[in-house]
Amino acid sequence: MSTKEQEYNLNGATVLIVDDEELMREVSEIMITDNGGKVLTAVDGQDAIEVFEKHQESIDLVFIDFSMPRKNGYEAVVAIREMKPEVAVIMVSGLMVSKDVNALIKKGELLFMNKPFHEVELLKSIQKLLKKS
Repeated sequence: MSTKEQEYNLNGATVLIVDDEELMREVSEIMITDNGGKVLTAVDGQDAIEVFEKHQESIDLVFIDFSMPRKNGYEAVVAIREMKPEVAVIMVSGLMVSKDVNALIKKGELLFMNKPFHEVELLKSIQKLLKKS
């Protein structure tokens, strides 16, 4: 194992990646699986709710885009938290986020990352949240 693999090993944690951009889902999946994580994916907020409902027992963390069709990231997180209030969440966006999302960030209920992001930033954020839960 390289130093990077040891430092950022996700130890089999399952991450639900939610983004309407296929390339973002693919790149994020590679970053996570190359570092010992498992991945489920969803293409928008509504799909995220459906995937989470089926696999909620195995999902350790939700990595979700804010701006998506059908339901945005905030709406999806609210629905997901109704099923599993303690699930860790990282929200990502290249845009300004709503006041509701900023309120969740201030309360420490989710981490926020700006697009574009680096692999190390994603992995550190995942590890930080997994240690808390």
